[in-house]
Amino acid sequence: MSLHYIIDGYNVIKQVSFLTGRKLRAGRDGLVHFIECYRPHGSRRNEVTVVFDGKEDVANYEEKKSSVRVLFSRNESADDKIKRMVEVSRNPKRMVVVSDDKAIMFYCRAVGARVKSVKEFLSDSSAGKKPRNAREAFDEEKEALSPEAADKITAYLKGIWLKEDNEL
Repeated sequence: MSLHYIIDGYNVIKQVSFLTGRKLRAGRDGLVHFIECYRPHGSRRNEVTVVFDGKEDVANYEEKKSSVRVLFSRNESADDKIKRMVEVSRNPKRMVVVSDDKAIMFYCRAVGARVKSVKEFLSDSSAGKKPRNAREAFDEEKEALSPEAADKITAYLKGIWLKEDNEL
């Protein structure tokens, strides 16, 4: 059974040393990048939604084809949006809410969702851990390579190979 992680975005950012002190957008981008790279949510099949207070700004995460869904609360607080998401879920038992906000934690647990503190969530990341096997290391590197970078590498290698073929 896959899980759906709902992350209280600014609550996490305020507690992560490498994200604090940044401008809002840089902090949000840093959190999304961290989640994509280190997968503290575990399996790739698990969904991740990060909820931030406010209205959507220039950064459109949907266009980036991120594996992390980003929501802005608009006319309500992020706390209320998270509570409502859990409340209206068909299966709150498959939801994991990440926050250190006691009100969110108590409410979501009472509705049936699992709750993780920020520290627990971050300790689940693969940051600083070696991949379990060579295949996993290859998969992680493959995911980190953008299509544009792959195209550049391919073009470069074709240039070398064609040059070598012409010299023979």
